[in-house]
Amino acid sequence: MDERYPYIRFVIDAAQVIAGAVALIVLLGGTVSSCHCGGFHGLVSFVMSVGIAAVAYVVVMVCIETLRVFLDIESAARQTLAAQRPPAAPGSTA
Repeated sequence: MDERYPYIRFVIDAAQVIAGAVALIVLLGGTVSSCHCGGFHGLVSFVMSVGIAAVAYVVVMVCIETLRVFLDIESAARQTLAAQRPPAAPGSTA
């Protein structure tokens, strides 16, 4: 059976890298922001940015897993449909 949706499958395969990049961007932005604050407020800001980066990582991974589930459902539905079709009669052009 042919594989459909190659670009979505590529995104799913690259999920760890994409989620890590999103978390790193959030973390770097939070670090720069906390450096401008300084003192205890800067430390609190940095801890918050670490938490937000972790949440961003989890959210991206959940979205990727949702895509994986939808593709599995689509693939299973196509396989079930193919298994339920009666075999073509010899000599038919269907």
